[in-house]
Amino acid sequence: MHAYINEIFNSIQGEGPYVGVRQVFVRFAQCQLHCAYCDTPLSRNIPAHCRVERKPGGGNFHSIKNPLRKGDLEELVRKLWTHSTRHVSLTGGEPLIHADFIRELEQEYPLYLETNSGFPDKAKELRDIISIASCDIKLPEHDSTDHYEELLANELETISIFNETAETFVKIVILPETTRESISPAISGIASIDRSIPLILQPATQKKMVPTGLLLELMDFAGEILKDVRLIPQTHKMMGLP
Repeated sequence: MHAYINEIFNSIQGEGPYVGVRQVFVRFAQCQLHCAYCDTPLSRNIPAHCRVERKPGGGNFHSIKNPLRKGDLEELVRKLWTHSTRHVSLTGGEPLIHADFIRELEQEYPLYLETNSGFPDKAKELRDIISIASCDIKLPEHDSTDHYEELLANELETISIFNETAETFVKIVILPETTRESISPAISGIASIDRSIPLILQPATQKKMVPTGLLLELMDFAGEILKDVRLIPQTHKMMGLP
């Protein structure tokens, strides 16, 4: 099998409860959404070549032709693995688009999935091989889709699927215009699945800062019904990492 991949590299996880953990990142191409805050817009396209780091954490890349065969990816991940590396992060773009390819991978390393949660049927294909599922929920102000209610329903179904078999947490990006009203359906949806699922509120990394007061207000609002609410920014951006 083959898949189109934008880049493969070794770095530090900068988001969510696994901040600071070293991972091999496999950034798949293509995404069905168009979030206003997207920090990897080029990953929506199908690239002719994949950037591959030459040495783990070295930041020096070479290009190989797309699409990649599964055996090629498996070998590249092994070469980029180090003693302190803990997971293979399947990110994007949207990795669930490539569920058939991921299903066929013969990986001896734990798989950490970073998904926009929009494909519950694909999630069912992978639920027994994913160790950790980082599931996004989009908000109306993210401008991700023209069919928001359908997307939210799919996201909640995906979260429910992974929560049965994998360590699962939810991430919501907070914009300056985010309100209690816009985030309320997402919070209620998480609670309907499992109040113990960790919720990560992540302020968007952009020129206009999200007010601290708003972040704390939303934390308390979510904390009224969820047991584990955390505020974690994109720490890799602070460190100048990819």
